[in-house]
Amino acid sequence: MMQALLIGNESLALQCGETWLARGHGITAVITRHADVAAWAEGKGLRVVPPGPGLAERLGDLTGDWLLSIANLDLLPQSVLARATRGAVNFHDGPLPRYAGLNAPVWAILNGEECHGITWHLIEGGVDEGRIITQRMVDISGDETAFTLNAKCYAAALDSFPDVITALEQGAVTAQTQDLGARSYFARDQRPEGLCLDFTQAAETLARLVRALDHGGYANPLNRARSIARDRVLRVGRAEVVPGSGAPGVVLSVEGARLTVATGAGALRLSALTGPDGGAAPLAGIAVGSVLSTHPVTDLLTRLAPQDGYWRRSLRDMHPITLPLGGGAGVEERRPLALPDDALGAISLWATRLGGEEGTHLAYAGATVEAAHAPGHVCPWVPVAVADLPRALPEAEARGAFALDLFARDPALDAAQTPHIGLRVAGRGLIPGTVLTIDLADSPTLVYDAARLSPAMADLLARRLEALAKGDTAPMPEAERRMVVEAWNRTDTAYDARPLHRLIATQIARTPHARAVVFEAETLTYAALDARANRIAHVLRQMGVGPGVLVGLCLPRSADMIAAALAIWKAGGAYVPMDPAYPAERLALYLDDSAARVVVTRSDVAHTLPQTAQTLMLDTEPRMSDAPDAQVDGFAGPDDLAYVIYTSGSTGRPKGVMVTHRNVANFFAGMDDRIPAEPGAVWLAVTSLNFDISVLELFYTLARGYTLVLSGDESRALVSSGQLATSDRGMQFSLYYWGNDDGAGRDKYKSLLEGAQFADTHGFCAVWTPERHFHAFGGPYPNPSVTGAAVAAVTQNIAVRAGSCVAPLHHPARIAEEWAVIDNLTNGRAGLAIASGWHPDDFILRPENTPPRNKPAMFEAIRDLRRLWRGETVEFPRADGTLHGVVTQPRPVSQVLPVWVTTAGNPETWREAGAHGANVLTHLLGQSIDEVAGKITLYRNALREAGHDPDTFTVTLMLHTYVAETRDEARRVAREPMKDYLRSAAGLIKQYAWAFPAFKRPQGVSNPFELDLGSLSAEELDGILDFAFERYFEDSGLFGTVEDCVARVEGLKRIGVDEVACLIDYGIPARQVLDGLRPLARVLDQSNRVGAIPEDDFSIAAQILRHSVTHLQCTPSMARMIAMNEESRHALGRLRHLMLGGEALPGALVQELRQVTRARMTNMYGPTETTIWSTTGPAEDTPGPSPIGTPIANTQVYVLDPEMQPVPVGIAGELWIGGDGVTPGYLGRDDLTADRFRSDPFRAGGRIYGTGDLVRWRADGRLDFVGRGDAQVKLRGYRIELGEIEAALEGCTGVAQAVVLAREDTPGDMRLVAYLRGTATPEAARAHLATHLPAHMIPAHVVVLEHFPLTPNRKVDRKALPAPETQIKAPRPAAAPKPVTPANTIERDIAAIWARILGVAEIGAQDSFFDLGGHSLLAVQAHREIRSTLAVDRLSITDIFRCPKLATLAARVAELRGDATPAPANTPAPTPAPGRADARADAMARRRAMRAARQG
Repeated sequence: MMQALLIGNESLALQCGETWLARGHGITAVITRHADVAAWAEGKGLRVVPPGPGLAERLGDLTGDWLLSIANLDLLPQSVLARATRGAVNFHDGPLPRYAGLNAPVWAILNGEECHGITWHLIEGGVDEGRIITQRMVDISGDETAFTLNAKCYAAALDSFPDVITALEQGAVTAQTQDLGARSYFARDQRPEGLCLDFTQAAETLARLVRALDHGGYANPLNRARSIARDRVLRVGRAEVVPGSGAPGVVLSVEGARLTVATGAGALRLSALTGPDGGAAPLAGIAVGSVLSTHPVTDLLTRLAPQDGYWRRSLRDMHPITLPLGGGAGVEERRPLALPDDALGAISLWATRLGGEEGTHLAYAGATVEAAHAPGHVCPWVPVAVADLPRALPEAEARGAFALDLFARDPALDAAQTPHIGLRVAGRGLIPGTVLTIDLADSPTLVYDAARLSPAMADLLARRLEALAKGDTAPMPEAERRMVVEAWNRTDTAYDARPLHRLIATQIARTPHARAVVFEAETLTYAALDARANRIAHVLRQMGVGPGVLVGLCLPRSADMIAAALAIWKAGGAYVPMDPAYPAERLALYLDDSAARVVVTRSDVAHTLPQTAQTLMLDTEPRMSDAPDAQVDGFAGPDDLAYVIYTSGSTGRPKGVMVTHRNVANFFAGMDDRIPAEPGAVWLAVTSLNFDISVLELFYTLARGYTLVLSGDESRALVSSGQLATSDRGMQFSLYYWGNDDGAGRDKYKSLLEGAQFADTHGFCAVWTPERHFHAFGGPYPNPSVTGAAVAAVTQNIAVRAGSCVAPLHHPARIAEEWAVIDNLTNGRAGLAIASGWHPDDFILRPENTPPRNKPAMFEAIRDLRRLWRGETVEFPRADGTLHGVVTQPRPVSQVLPVWVTTAGNPETWREAGAHGANVLTHLLGQSIDEVAGKITLYRNALREAGHDPDTFTVTLMLHTYVAETRDEARRVAREPMKDYLRSAAGLIKQYAWAFPAFKRPQGVSNPFELDLGSLSAEELDGILDFAFERYFEDSGLFGTVEDCVARVEGLKRIGVDEVACLIDYGIPARQVLDGLRPLARVLDQSNRVGAIPEDDFSIAAQILRHSVTHLQCTPSMARMIAMNEESRHALGRLRHLMLGGEALPGALVQELRQVTRARMTNMYGPTETTIWSTTGPAEDTPGPSPIGTPIANTQVYVLDPEMQPVPVGIAGELWIGGDGVTPGYLGRDDLTADRFRSDPFRAGGRIYGTGDLVRWRADGRLDFVGRGDAQVKLRGYRIELGEIEAALEGCTGVAQAVVLAREDTPGDMRLVAYLRGTATPEAARAHLATHLPAHMIPAHVVVLEHFPLTPNRKVDRKALPAPETQIKAPRPAAAPKPVTPANTIERDIAAIWARILGVAEIGAQDSFFDLGGHSLLAVQAHREIRSTLAVDRLSITDIFRCPKLATLAARVAELRGDATPAPANTPAPTPAPGRADARADAMARRRAMRAARQG
């Protein structure tokens, strides 16, 4: 048996080590810095030794027969090689001696080799010069990349290693000496020529360079290929040779993020494009015709290469200092600094304080970085640690700069992590990427980006630095301390502190007959609400309710719930909210902990409550009918309790927060300053009574005269029913045909006839066929009356129209006769668009009307047609000049002939169409949407001037159309057919050529119509057509996804278009045309969601529209749900005020909401312990969370460190809140109250509450939310103590330990994940939690682990807990039968969508979406995907809740689509008809689904 020392830093070393051991040999030690290799070695019980300097000493007396160097780039000293008594062997990824050195696969591809290889050789002599043990050769394919060739080399190494072992077993006696005369050597720092693509070279040469530098997702040891576009550097990840030609460097096409560029020979399609540092590619402004250029950079990058490794390690270890910032980039501002010459020490301390515990590095620009200045190629800064700047800066200067693409070449690096703080000692100005730079190059100056850092903040930071330089080491100057403690907390405001029922009584007296509460079909005036509350209050008084008495309020959402709360206050008591949807055990805990004497409830709910208190059942209590409605006053005062609301408790037991009338009255005063009073305001309340923000919705509104619209239990999270309007007016859709005469036979009319039949049954209003003569393009349609008759024969509903009848080419009597036939065939559905003609050769049919006579002839023909249609006699001349009166036959069905005038760019034609009382048919070829909008205004004015009502006329806009699943697919399908269409229109080509950036306008030509198209080369013409297509695709057609097209149609509605004529067969194959009709029908449907609101629709969208709601308060999660749904998004646009709170508000969500509503959006923040909202501010679409604003009336906010001292502006600390909103504390929990409520150290006699939230001041006095300082989270608005869930889990049989995290593994989708140790199954744990906790506290995933990862302090390392598997098995009881497999295509499609959204596999036909972990936000996502994927627009979000099981939802989808009822899932043998228990179980399942919807 041989012993080996194994050294290597890739998985190849591990695999070869396994082979070595399997052959019966041993390994003395494994030398590696690779984590996986080290873990393998430890698992094998092998000693692991780190490599690097001092390796021989660390090896001690370890030796071996052989040293195996596999995937090891470290040069091994003789002292290490000597540990191998028989010799050392190295794996080399190239065929020696021709490819010695490093990165051999890259150089082989660059050199155009057809084959490559690997070599196992002895380590002797110089680098890679030792005798060869064995070699393996591999082919290089035409599309080989560095990544794929490296993979082949690794495979060859594994395949050949057994031969190496055999050779070593024989003493390596067969090793062959290398022919060093054939040797080539490639050094580590050598770089390829032409790193910046030179497009004068052949496309194949450039593609080979890009492939050679493509290392896939692995670290790239060289550089990346690049190009220059408008002075911006583009990194090129992939390049493909494609057909095409043109001037080298000219962009031939732009397809999303792909560019096709002409080269010296052929064309190159560039993709995987990024910015210089690997960020988003700067493609703005790059269009067809743009020119990409080159720049020599290889020499520069070669000079920088020796320091690649050092800076790579430094960047990996960097912890950048960051600041609270605004968005965007703006003007560079400068603020002089009063600093001494030796200010580095002060700067070091200043930066250290700014970085806190997390940030330790700033960006440094010194002399050597400045000397290497090359924007886009060289990073303009290097990282330095701030702890010891006097020592760090000389080291940085000695190392010099590094290549900017290092960020893109190393997956572990991220250029977005640039430090916000920079230090410059050479050059001038703000270091790129930083927000603030201390510039010491000339006179000390603080340079900053005024768009991201306010002048006030910059001045604060400057003053701190200057103070430190003077020897003042306080955390902040005294002036800043006074500002954060006093100035920004001057909020003293007088307010009415009377109890809440008295505040509401004032409003009742003011507006007794105004609407107070609307609940579904019930409406109460203020007086009626007062009377109902008085009757309940009288009974409560009889039951002993008075000041200090707690009353459980356990009622479904209803007007009675509002009246009961008001009655409890009138009786003098305080309510304890008890949502009936909560588990019975939870409600029992509330009653027990609060010692409530009375519970107000209803008979259908009371049975779920323990019999520990008196019960007032409003629907059955006999005293209610006799109770008077006179006023009641229980004599509660401002400092008596108004309510006790329970929040999650970290110890596993919820804690009741006591809130007084004074607390709430002050809160109302604070809201008066932040929510503008508006007459007739209507507020939609959607929040559970158990969530304290409901107080604003339910009672602030009543105290201030709003109409309160109360959503019900089953509708308050239902964003839409699926059947509501999505715009204020509809849009007619029709199909327009053009076609190409591509051969004889009836199939050329396949798309016409089948498309017409589809349109006839899917809501389209008409089919248009054109008139086209003597040209293949449009050739199938020489006479629209003939093709119209064919359409008439296969349709029942739609109008049949001439897409253009060129009246000057025909006798009006013939037109009247032919179209009267169509009118009879269709029973009055004929229509004509009359055109004047556009092609001169067409007028051989009627030469007397050749232009310019054609336009007057058109209007004369319209006049005569109308008369003939009405049955009047119209005289026409015979050959001898005498007149003959004509009455045409057959007589049409319709009394009036619908006439359109076909027009495009000439405004005068629009005016004439209006003057003649005709409709208009136009298009966007040669005119923009804005230009059409202006012409529609001219047309409508002309109609009015002629005495017509514009609302009775139609503007039809013909648009080239193709709807697909993705925008890129639509672009791909439409490109060439659209270019061919444009090629047939010389005038359009001239206009696009004139606008084409790369087109050189001939001398003496002053407008596009003077161009000679014959002078264009084929390449120029194709480039112009590509340019034209891109413009038309983006601005003028109906292209893209359903959502894209609906958005286009909404824009057309706004300018007054009444009908979209969808031109569908402009060269696209017939099958694709017909397949594209189904998504087009979805565009039609979604664009016509107008009309009445169903009476039984109480969804959020319906309520907003029905009651003209002006105000809505909700969590950001609910706002995201609303914005995801087309109908509710439309309704959202009607709001005037949107209050968002309960969890962090992402700036990205604000940006999204601004696209759908003009409502004033306010971000609200506050814990229950300080009475709902304590700070508010305008919602901003800043990066990260939106600022939480400033303190409301009589509220103080302090940002404190652990020693309870104020922290400087911009530094994170815990938020403590003081003022009149601070509540008395926790009911019966004096210990917790004493811990979280303290005396205000800054205001005598005040109290403050520690929120546990980390915030930081902005320089303008607003607060940024940073995160939590403990294990509490906010999830969909609910405050959740993770410890309470952990405690509940540890009460489950078989759970030894539990840890719960809130994870956001998918952006925007925060989920609870539980980790367990023990024997319990995830299913058992979930079942246990369902009986103890409300739905919003039950984890979406339960992961069972054998061991929890631990920190060095032996605590659970929460950061190391694994993400849940993306696909877990659907939870089901252990005794449950095997899941019923989805039995049909619909079930399988829906199951796939559920699996993707929920992260659940093996979904059965009887599985419920909500039992699998779904909640309302995910239901909205599922609804969108099912509607889109299965083309079932009539599916409503309500269907997801009402049909939670896969099989029932699939049946509902089939029903809505009109499909045959899907085959039932392969359920077991028939069972007896369900009894009452089964029916009750099914009802409970539906109730659970609704509960999940409500609670998220």
